[in-house]
Amino acid sequence: MRRPTLTAAIVLACLATSVPARAQDPFHQTVVVTASARPVELGRVTRTMTVITREQIDVLPLKSVADVLRLASSVDVRARGVRGVQTDFALRGANFTQMLMLVDGVRLNDPQSAHHNGDIPVPLDLVERIEVLYGPGSSLHGADAVGGTINIVTRRAADAALVVEGGSYELAAGRGEYGFERGSLTQAFGGSFDRSSGFMYDRDFKTAIVRSRTSVGDRSGVSVSYLWKEFGANNFYGGNAPSREWTNQTLVTGDRRFGDVGGWSIDSQASYRTHGDRFVFNQLNPALSDNRHRTHTVLGSLSGSRGVGGAAVTIGFESGGDWIRSTNLGDHSTARVSGFGEWRQQFGTSMQVDGLLRLDWYDEFGASWNPSLGVGWWATPSVRVRASAAHGFRVPTFTERYYSDPANLAREEVGPETSWAGEGGVDVLMPKGVVLQASFFGRADSDVIDWLRSTTAERWRTYNIRDVDTLGIELGVRKTFASGAFLQGQYTALDVSAPTVTQLSKYVLDYAPHSIAVAAGVPLPWQFRVAPRIEYRRRSRSTGTSDYVLLDAVVGRRFGPMFELLVDGANLLDAEYQEISGVAMPGATVSISLAIGAR
Repeated sequence: MRRPTLTAAIVLACLATSVPARAQDPFHQTVVVTASARPVELGRVTRTMTVITREQIDVLPLKSVADVLRLASSVDVRARGVRGVQTDFALRGANFTQMLMLVDGVRLNDPQSAHHNGDIPVPLDLVERIEVLYGPGSSLHGADAVGGTINIVTRRAADAALVVEGGSYELAAGRGEYGFERGSLTQAFGGSFDRSSGFMYDRDFKTAIVRSRTSVGDRSGVSVSYLWKEFGANNFYGGNAPSREWTNQTLVTGDRRFGDVGGWSIDSQASYRTHGDRFVFNQLNPALSDNRHRTHTVLGSLSGSRGVGGAAVTIGFESGGDWIRSTNLGDHSTARVSGFGEWRQQFGTSMQVDGLLRLDWYDEFGASWNPSLGVGWWATPSVRVRASAAHGFRVPTFTERYYSDPANLAREEVGPETSWAGEGGVDVLMPKGVVLQASFFGRADSDVIDWLRSTTAERWRTYNIRDVDTLGIELGVRKTFASGAFLQGQYTALDVSAPTVTQLSKYVLDYAPHSIAVAAGVPLPWQFRVAPRIEYRRRSRSTGTSDYVLLDAVVGRRFGPMFELLVDGANLLDAEYQEISGVAMPGATVSISLAIGAR
């Protein structure tokens, strides 16, 4: 395996040139929704956040939400295939189960298995932005938000556009969007389809996503999304068997803002999510290894905000439940109810303080109290200092309690995990469109669930056996140019330690001690543009360490206002690498696409 050095990766990062941003001061012009109970200016957030905009998505060589998240070095994207076929996400060295995925604030985490959290039923064309909130978010969002929270904010309106694409390994893909407005009614449709014969045996795939969003004024909306996938899963979960998997998901959400009621601004939201998973562990003997799972999740929430003595106060309630019908796991259900409160105080024009407290009660696991406290201070008009501390928790999935196959055997006794974390950081707005960011963080996780085994001949089993401590730093820089060009880079260093166990560990000690993410967009003469993306990971796992550099790039040329021809290259250095142990990833590939639609 080729293993480029860290120095070589840094050199490549420095050589990368130019992602456009509309504003050179995003902290005072970007409003985010993930870090608080109500939308808040980014410059008033007391936590570390990464916001990936629609402009970046349009310019860079990105084909899925998983690709977009590779722009954040502290998000460890662990793919079992390209174009989001199946992907695990880990934030700040936390296990991939210790993160929360949201779509417009609606929980997407699957109660069967966190491997399905990457089944995101939103076409990339309908993503407005992606907000990544680092550190525990359980004080606001509840269970699973330990390493961080990813919120995909969708577009309320859509253009008329179509893209058709073909490429390596018989790739055929297409995506499109369409929208219209009629009085107070705004309608947005979007869809995408991808298929490929695969770069090796049993790694073919087909995926399809459709979504509709109907908005009535700025107070009400209903969205319906559907996702379907079929893919070869060769050695995805160990056992070296020719496996196959089919997944599908339907997500229906509704939201209503009631306006001012007795001095309170009232918001409500309801959602229903169902996810289907059929997994054949060994296609050579499907009768003995055909597993079928169907999960359902229902959630409803109500919250109110008002000003009290110069502070903004929000209280909210949430209730819901999960249930599963499975040929392998059996039939199970769990119910929960939650309540939270948030207090945000502004002191003058330069200091912000926020405190949150949330109680989650599960009928199977009992109560979990989760507080958080944060402080932000603009020391000067261009320098902001921030610090925060928070508590988080995670409940085990149905798979971690009930799953069984020839390579794995879960234990029903496993219980929730808990975590305390703190961070400090500084943001600096420099002249000529340069933004610098630095953060230091630490996290102490208790009762972490891991899959362990003593020998390779045994099956993996689940235990609350780990107390895991994580320390890390994050550095970021972004430069925007008057021409519309941009250059951005992030670096994350992690030190994850856990008590030594005599068994082999499947997930907990699989992380990236060093990560670099660099991206750029450069407009060129004659309607050309180029946008490279570089990713470096030094990966550590129980089987050893590995280094790899991934280089993607897109070159495009516009032909009038309606057409653009694009050539995309992925893994152009032809690196041999595995983001999931034992699961090979493809080498260099190329695709050509034609985009039709005004920009």
